[in-house]
Amino acid sequence: MPSFKIFRPKYVLVGFMTLITLPGFARIPIRPTSDNGVSSGSDSWTLLGRGVQLGLTANGKAIKYTRQVICPNQDRVNGSCLDNNGSGSGDYLFLFQIQSTSTNVSVNIGRLQGFVKVDGDHVGTYGVMICDDSLNDQELCTTDPDDPNYSKISAITFKVVNKTSVSFFVPSFPDFPAGSTQQEGRGLTFFIKTHQNAALPIATPSIGIK
Repeated sequence: MPSFKIFRPKYVLVGFMTLITLPGFARIPIRPTSDNGVSSGSDSWTLLGRGVQLGLTANGKAIKYTRQVICPNQDRVNGSCLDNNGSGSGDYLFLFQIQSTSTNVSVNIGRLQGFVKVDGDHVGTYGVMICDDSLNDQELCTTDPDDPNYSKISAITFKVVNKTSVSFFVPSFPDFPAGSTQQEGRGLTFFIKTHQNAALPIATPSIGIK
């Protein structure tokens, strides 16, 4: 009997399992707060603490957001992550914590300097900051104790618009609970990591929606 008629179910099963696990790999990167330092060392990584909550509206959509700026390598010096003497890495992490009931929102982060798209949990230059209470509960982050795999963010997509602008598309904002401390806040917390070669002024990104 010709070999092409032989049925090999194990290969079919492997192929099927590959198909159903792909969505998990498609999720945007996550980064735990402990990747940026521990609570007791907050002075070394907090460049700009959480700000006041502000609002944005556009095209019938609305969000409330809060910002924070981190030195992810715990090298804050003289008000930046890099000083004129060459101390510091020049790496910055910009956090945007968002609450909204709007749907199909594009969150646009612009005026970027030194952004290079890198994928992957822990190492990505964009994604969602998640709370790691056991080590660092002193910065803005997203918490969801009932969903340790953070499947609620699987529908969020990310794209590089141009050299200085990126966009997160959010079909709907999950109602994440408040963090364990006031510093963690409440909401969906995006991060963007950049590298800047000049000490000052710090190139602070803009945020907009559509």
